[in-house]
Amino acid sequence: MKKYITQKPYQAKVQIRPFNEKVYSFVKQSLKIDGAEITDEFKRKEGLDVLVSSSRAAFSLAKKFKKKFDGETKITNSLVGEDKQVGKRIYRLTVLLRLKEKPL
Repeated sequence: MKKYITQKPYQAKVQIRPFNEKVYSFVKQSLKIDGAEITDEFKRKEGLDVLVSSSRAAFSLAKKFKKKFDGETKITNSLVGEDKQVGKRIYRLTVLLRLKEKPL
């Protein structure tokens, strides 16, 4: 798993595979409506990784993407630590947005 070095905290990662300008603008608009902000972006050879401040907004983004673009979504959790005072595990959400490939 790739580690991200960023100045701002984030709760979720949205992966856009392959990169598509329409999907990217949809992601930005949808997150803005849900009240979440994009903390950082990383370009990869496979597509784009967007770090988001709210896991709830990223989860609802997956549902909206599936309705609008009829693409594939995959949602996973990653354990990132534990709150020592409360004893709860801390997870980070990863949402994969993949467009279906069109046959030639």
